[in-house]
Amino acid sequence: MNRNLIVALILLLFSLVFVLLVGGKIPYLIFHALSLYLLLPLIHSLLGLYVLSGSVSIPSGEFYAGDTVEIKYLVKNNSYLLFPFLIFTPDLSYEIGRRKAEDLLFSLKSHESYTKTEKPTLKRRGYYDMGGFHLTINDVFGLYSLKKHIKSDISILILPEISKINSFQIPAGLQSGELLVSQSAYRDKSRISALREYRDGDSIRAIHWKATSKKEVPVIKEFEARSDTYVEVFLDSFSPHYRNDINRRIEDKAVEVAVSIIHYCLSNNISIAVNYENDNKHYRLEGRDYEDLKTYLESLARYSAAGSLNLEELIHNQSPKIQKGSSTILITPSLDSTNGSTAMNLAYRGMNPIVVAISDKRWNTGTIDGYLTGKLQEDNIPVFRIDCSQGISDILEVSHGWL
Repeated sequence: MNRNLIVALILLLFSLVFVLLVGGKIPYLIFHALSLYLLLPLIHSLLGLYVLSGSVSIPSGEFYAGDTVEIKYLVKNNSYLLFPFLIFTPDLSYEIGRRKAEDLLFSLKSHESYTKTEKPTLKRRGYYDMGGFHLTINDVFGLYSLKKHIKSDISILILPEISKINSFQIPAGLQSGELLVSQSAYRDKSRISALREYRDGDSIRAIHWKATSKKEVPVIKEFEARSDTYVEVFLDSFSPHYRNDINRRIEDKAVEVAVSIIHYCLSNNISIAVNYENDNKHYRLEGRDYEDLKTYLESLARYSAAGSLNLEELIHNQSPKIQKGSSTILITPSLDSTNGSTAMNLAYRGMNPIVVAISDKRWNTGTIDGYLTGKLQEDNIPVFRIDCSQGISDILEVSHGWL
């Protein structure tokens, strides 16, 4: 309990005893003064719970990990009363901005409003309830501290960050053991499927010069993808592989790798399916057009590596849906004997495996068997090793992934 309030209550008790035993005008005056001293600030603070209101707002649109979002808070005094000591504390989730909310002291005059703007950097993907904020009402004597919570139904979906890849060699319907084909091999350049405006990362060789001269902006030719080019991505969700993942760094990096590969494939009209386990459910997302990207991003924003199936079991469950000759990309924090055998079995079945192994040197997490990596590469199975501190495009654009 507040120290000032305790002292005031003790004085009130003594004054009451003195009034009952002695009486007189001065003791009654002291008793009434102490009563008002305790009662009026309490009434004033209680009124504040009813006459103070607030709201939270954020701009509309899509948000990605790494973006900065502007959050506006409003506190309004709907009365003629003065509130000299108010404390504002936002509910903003620590996981969104990775920083603790700070208390802010302010005052409100009659029918005055107070606004507060925060611009946190969105540190990680996910779906979050923004919450509202807490308002603490203190009286001028420091006797009472009443709290009011301003609720908000605003939620925010933070999409995974995309690292744009300019080139990534994917086998196009080849059998295991043959050389990887270049990017041009999975597009039929005799057939133009569509024209679109230039995007970052597009090759200047794909510019349609005649259309560009008419529109005065770069126009890109989109070619029909070869029918034998199909990519299957399996995202390792097996929870024991993420047991020591600090701040979910490896999990987030695995998702970033997945969405970067998805972005690359869809930008080149390559059919891609992504398979993973989340909340004890199996997910399979399929697409070929760039417009399908948002579906992948929204689903993987909610991804959590808490699955019960390892990669071999996940692949077995989805095997009836996998087209023969597909390129199979395994994204995992554990390149051990089990996952190594899984990759070799895929190669034997003509599924053209590519392994992307995620680790975190900072916290010494992630399991990558160096000897096994060498054996896979000897069998022409590309292996990409990506640390959480490394750029994805810097690694995946390396020819064959032989690191």
